[in-house]
Amino acid sequence: MAPVHVLVCTHTPRGLARCLAATIAQRPESIVVSSDTDDPAIERVVRAASERAPMPTGVVMRAHQGQSRSAQVRNNAVRMLLGAGPTGPGAVLAFLDGDCCPMPGWREAIERGMSRADLAVGFRIDLTSEQTEAYDDAAVAGGRSPVAPTPEQWAALRARDRRYRRHALLRRVGLVKGHKPKVLSANFAVSLDLYRAVNGFDEEYLGYGGEDDDLGRRVYAAGGRPAIVVASAVVVHQWHPTRAAAKWEDSPGIARFRAGGPTRCGRGLESPYEQPAPVERWLTGRGAVEGA
Repeated sequence: MAPVHVLVCTHTPRGLARCLAATIAQRPESIVVSSDTDDPAIERVVRAASERAPMPTGVVMRAHQGQSRSAQVRNNAVRMLLGAGPTGPGAVLAFLDGDCCPMPGWREAIERGMSRADLAVGFRIDLTSEQTEAYDDAAVAGGRSPVAPTPEQWAALRARDRRYRRHALLRRVGLVKGHKPKVLSANFAVSLDLYRAVNGFDEEYLGYGGEDDDLGRRVYAAGGRPAIVVASAVVVHQWHPTRAAAKWEDSPGIARFRAGGPTRCGRGLESPYEQPAPVERWLTGRGAVEGA
């Protein structure tokens, strides 16, 4: 199977330890945590997790720039990974948000999807505050589910899976919007080759929202074939207060998304938007990445 490298985007240590514990249990080839701030508490969480990680684990950080730059933060993770050396033939980049925890079987579902496609489209289950409080950390180490989603949560996820599969079929005949099936940056995977072909995330997306829809649209425009793994590559999103826009169309990046743009973005993986020099640290296993 293709090597799977996990890139975790965050701006806070909140929920990150659980995310990393669940990610380590998936046994990816490497894990890179990329932060939109230089909060030392984030590095402490990653360092503690790395002590239990059998795979290369690293963190890349730079000072916050006054607004969310999650597109750039994800590219920073990929740049760090590529800078460490070869990633292996057919490498897969799997993206998670730092407050999301992959459930048992997540990696296997990603691999099955990517064996027949260029893009694995997932989603997430939003936990309630009570479910988040009851999350069983010990279960993760034992390979068991740490939380029990409700029948209603499972039903909503399966309904979304069916809808996205319809979108994938309609895409073949050009009867769906250019960004659908919709990519959610909290849980998706893409081939490294295709990610590089479109120049990664567009770093001119500043503020919350739209950058994942834009990446999906450009990946599809570049010929990317989607595999729907919404109901199989499951992640759970830990509850927390949010300042995100209540409606998709109210997100700051949506005006840019609606304006469109080229398949290969101008300011992306290989041509970054201006930022302070990110600080990269491989906490364990850097040599293993370089020798892959």
